[in-house]
Amino acid sequence: MEKLKKALSTLMSITEKTDSALADDGKISISEGVGIAMSAIGLVKAVKNAKAIKDEYLSLTDDDRTDLVAWFAAEFDITDDNVEGIVESIFAALIQLGEVFENLAA
Repeated sequence: MEKLKKALSTLMSITEKTDSALADDGKISISEGVGIAMSAIGLVKAVKNAKAIKDEYLSLTDDDRTDLVAWFAAEFDITDDNVEGIVESIFAALIQLGEVFENLAA
C-alpha cells in the first residue's frame, strides 16, 4: 500500500498548499504557485507507477481499506472543516464502491 499512499500524499500536499495559498487573500502568488508546482512533481512518479498503484489498490483487503480510509482522514487537512469532512466522506465512499465493483465482477 506504500505506492498508493505516496500518490495520495502527493495529491493531498497539492490540495493543502493550494488551500493554504487561497485562504489568505483568495489568490495564488507566484511564490505560492512555485510551491504548489514543486508539490506536483510527485505526480510524475505516480503516473510512472500507475500499474503498481492499481495493483496495490486491487489487492487491498477489507482491513487495508479500513486502514487506508482512517489514514486519509488523519492526514488530510484543509482550512474549511466542512469541506474536509465532505472530501473524507467521498474518499471513504469511493474506496467502498471499489469493493462493491470487485464483488460484482467476481
